[in-house]
Amino acid sequence: MTRAMQPITIATKVAILGIVSALLLAFIPGQAIAAPPATVHLTIHYQRAAGDYDTWNLWLWKNLITGTDGAISPAAGSEFTGNDAFGKVFTADITGMDAFDNIGIIVRKGNWLKKDIEVDRFITQFESSGNTEIWLVQGDPVIYPAQPTSKKEIRSAQVDDFRTITVSLSQKMVLAGTATEGFTLTPALPITAVKALNGGADGATQLALTLGADTTLGADYTLDQSDYGSAKVSAGKIVESSGFNEKFVYTGDDLGNTYSATETAFRVWAPTASAVSLLTYATATTASADAKVTPMTASTKGTWVAKLSGDQNGTIYDYRVTLGSTVNDAVDPYVRATTVNGLHGVVVNLAKTNPVKWVAKKPTFSGKSTDAVIYELHIRDLSIDSSSGVPANHQGKYLALTDVNTALSDKTKTGVAAIKDLGVTHVELQPVFDFASVNETSPSFNWGYDPQNYNVPEGSYSSNPSNPTARITELKTGIQSLHDQGLRVMMDVVYNHVYDAAAFSEEKIVPGYFFRKNEDGSLMSNSGCGNDVASERPMVRKFIVDSVKYWAKEYNVDGFRFDLMGLMDITTMNAIRAAVDKIDKTILIIGEGWNTSGLPEEVRGSQKNIGKLVGIAAFNDEIRDAIKGSVFNGTDTGYATGKAAAKASVETGIIGNVFYSRDYIGTWTTVDPTQSVNYVEAHDNLTLYDKLLGSVPDVSASTIAQLDRLAASIAILAQGVPFMQAGQEFLRSKDGDSNSYQSTDAVNSLKWNLRSTNAATVSYYKGLIALRKAHPVFRFSTTPQVQKNLTFLTTSNNVIAYSLKGSAVKDSWGTVVVAHNPNATAVTLTLPAKGDWKIVVQGSVAGVKAISTLKKANTVSIPPQSTLVLEK
Repeated sequence: MTRAMQPITIATKVAILGIVSALLLAFIPGQAIAAPPATVHLTIHYQRAAGDYDTWNLWLWKNLITGTDGAISPAAGSEFTGNDAFGKVFTADITGMDAFDNIGIIVRKGNWLKKDIEVDRFITQFESSGNTEIWLVQGDPVIYPAQPTSKKEIRSAQVDDFRTITVSLSQKMVLAGTATEGFTLTPALPITAVKALNGGADGATQLALTLGADTTLGADYTLDQSDYGSAKVSAGKIVESSGFNEKFVYTGDDLGNTYSATETAFRVWAPTASAVSLLTYATATTASADAKVTPMTASTKGTWVAKLSGDQNGTIYDYRVTLGSTVNDAVDPYVRATTVNGLHGVVVNLAKTNPVKWVAKKPTFSGKSTDAVIYELHIRDLSIDSSSGVPANHQGKYLALTDVNTALSDKTKTGVAAIKDLGVTHVELQPVFDFASVNETSPSFNWGYDPQNYNVPEGSYSSNPSNPTARITELKTGIQSLHDQGLRVMMDVVYNHVYDAAAFSEEKIVPGYFFRKNEDGSLMSNSGCGNDVASERPMVRKFIVDSVKYWAKEYNVDGFRFDLMGLMDITTMNAIRAAVDKIDKTILIIGEGWNTSGLPEEVRGSQKNIGKLVGIAAFNDEIRDAIKGSVFNGTDTGYATGKAAAKASVETGIIGNVFYSRDYIGTWTTVDPTQSVNYVEAHDNLTLYDKLLGSVPDVSASTIAQLDRLAASIAILAQGVPFMQAGQEFLRSKDGDSNSYQSTDAVNSLKWNLRSTNAATVSYYKGLIALRKAHPVFRFSTTPQVQKNLTFLTTSNNVIAYSLKGSAVKDSWGTVVVAHNPNATAVTLTLPAKGDWKIVVQGSVAGVKAISTLKKANTVSIPPQSTLVLEK
């Protein structure tokens, strides 16, 4: 998923399950129709109890249940257009609605700083006239078809410290100056003071209650007030307090189930529970009421333990957690196998899941990230199209990774054979952990950025998702196959959010701990997905580090790509690096360092803090957008498509965003080029081919291919870590779909016949990769190497040219010149020295062998819209 923060890309769809709730549907009076008319005359009223409307706005879209949504709101959101006695008002005419199912709506603060409520809402009923008017109230998920009558109520109450309860009210309360202000707590604890947290003389909607004694974790408290009614008290910031951490941070390595042939031990961290039981099931479909219940015993640091004797391999189990009057059944967060669709945990003897030829040895790799060439691949995309040549029973499955000799009828390689032939070093698999957005019994396409069970492989890619071990063995088999082909394997991991916060196992076991919250108690959603994982909390950090270690050890994974790394804290990211170094120092870690987070800026795992992240690289959106144009505007051009103003940013990317001189200061600065992931295409946004079609629409197919090669060559030859999406090398298209996360296979699948159609471009990519791998002059790993051995040359007509000193890194080539010409005509370049220069990249040809030699030359002509590489 994400991607350079496009909140609509996931938020609009992840929460679509909310449609099933009648509370979230708008039923418009009058002659209501289910299908929207061509034009909807929309009026939205919105009320906040405290009248604090500053920077609150709307995010609206034309929604399709299946397919690509249409935009309503601009990138900055839709501002309210007026006011009335109720609150803020928004009016607009929405055209073209007859091509869509309904209207999606999010009330948000600023640019996704927070959402009013966690779930997205959808207007699904419309008057035949097109007039549609609704009312929304802060913190209330109901879409009202008429103005609601406001009533006094306690919106939320949460324990923020052992002696503090924070209260949110629907209407302002004027404090009388009494100790309790009419509040009582059950079970009884004395209330000694009430303090207003907002408002003024006319009252407050946010209050802090001070208690005269400590609250008890696991107790079921109810808060009452004579005028505002009652509300259950939930765990709030108490789980963030130093006192909580001192009492309940567990450091052992036995959370989850620990299997042996003679017994299996279970340990779960549930410090706020009053009781925990182990549930075991006869079958995957056994009802929870029929489960065998084994009480667990309270142990150290908030953990609970139990043991089952005998060989429990295959035992299906969950935990039952009692939290006051609430009882939750939850999957073990540390579970390593599950039943179909991840509904129950399963004990597994992992030694029996290893494939026959499973070996720990990996393809040789230096561990230096600039020596890598990363290829982003979706398991289903690889083989679901018939052109893949993969057997039908392997199509869309892990086992397609074992089909290593597939080809088209003209002998053009496909699938894994094609990837190996291209010459990349690392295959990065888009999410293969268990995600919730696909029914494993009837698989369909989804990117998979919707975590459900972090330590379990996704079952829809398995030949038998009902067999808990099949997915494990088959993923291992696929990884081993890639290793056998000389390809290292990376995992795309999503520890920044989950699919459904309320249903997530950790939230059921320790409510309020796993996710960040806003001051009003609502979930933060800087991910745009309804929740942000609180990686900074010790037991969340431990869970993430333990999970990464598990994949690295058990599955021989060679690297990790962290989705929305900017939402992770620096301490956690560095702890991950330290942990994997103890397993294999050559493991790569890269991530999306977008600076969008609920954390203080100085602790975010962002581009701006890359200097604090040791041995970790971040995606370089500066060079990406400079080369091809902004990903947020399909028609925007970049350097490769004629935008002269982008030249400086491209040059900054070419040096890996290191500090080179005051003339080359980027939007962020790396410690060294190993921290810059250079790319022009990834699964997010338009493919490079589609971007070129949209930004330079009136050119020939051959020119599009030419521009593609120019754009790709800039990124691949730049100092840093080259990265590409599968199929980029053969001009992959997604039919202009910039957000194909749940689009059809027809949109997403790799059409391997294009590898034959666009063979010249494939050969060009292959040549660039071979050139980079053969010559360390393209792979500087320190800033001094870049500063001393890369020199930008004086050019004209917006050409970028630079020389590289090969002797500094013991390259067989003494001097290399790279020149990029975005012009539609040839441009003459003055070379840094007169001599015999061998051309190795020119026009549509790239590689390590000389195409031609210039004798005693001090100038060279750079062909139009292309890259030229020479050496002497």
